[in-house]
Amino acid sequence: MPLLRGLVNSLRQFENPLPFSDIGCLDVGLNAENRAWIYSEGIGIVEPKWDLPVDTALRERTPHLRSLTARPFLPAYFPGYDVYIWIDCDAWVQEQFVLEWLSHTSASGALGIVAELDRSYDKTLTASWRADRLRRYYDETAAQEIGARNYYNAGVFALRADAPHWTHWAESFEHGLRATDGTVVCDQTALNHAIWSRSLPVHPLPSICNWLCHLALPHFDIGSRKFCEPYFPHATIGILHLAAYTKDLTFRLHNENGPSPAEISLRFQGPQAQVVQEKVSELIQ
Repeated sequence: MPLLRGLVNSLRQFENPLPFSDIGCLDVGLNAENRAWIYSEGIGIVEPKWDLPVDTALRERTPHLRSLTARPFLPAYFPGYDVYIWIDCDAWVQEQFVLEWLSHTSASGALGIVAELDRSYDKTLTASWRADRLRRYYDETAAQEIGARNYYNAGVFALRADAPHWTHWAESFEHGLRATDGTVVCDQTALNHAIWSRSLPVHPLPSICNWLCHLALPHFDIGSRKFCEPYFPHATIGILHLAAYTKDLTFRLHNENGPSPAEISLRFQGPQAQVVQEKVSELIQ
């Protein structure tokens, strides 16, 4: 829930006009207090069903997996919109341009999405995991061919309501679940398979539109008070995705003039210029 609050507050920091009309949330285990806060923010809440054949024991043990099986059905859960922008709740928006880019790229019917690819990323952290999921869901051919292509991260994407991707995504997902007796739930594997097997149109966006912090920690620019890509020219990151172990990670502001670097969280904490002002001032002094 703290991560979800951070995402919502990061969306609220921008001035109108915003490139979205409403915010929706999937409830896969919210308590009354958290639901009340979400409602107070004017956010629509939907409790998804089990839309795909997940193992019964796994459903009981991990009910939050409904947030994965529900994603190919977002237009049904939140009807009446032209375009859907999905952002995982362990991500937050630093710059408004990324929302505009997502909306723009999906307008033609293509899937606006970001590949797990950047000059900074440690690719060894994901390669074996991808291949294992593809092999178990489909076959060795899929593991080899999809693994050699751009592999897209499903944590941030934009897609038109009438795009064919939704149906093919659900079909590929169901195929993979049945192949594993419903015990391996991976919507991202299914989405990449659907893109590959159906030659679905994709508009790849740069990594700054979904920066995967577990593959490369960002750089923090003291001058702009913004998280940036780690190598020159240090482009400002639009969305920080605190995937894997980075959700509670502390980011060090290196002080070249002293032995003790100041630290800030990678999480959204309000306008970054205000949050780190005192710590940055200490470093400059």
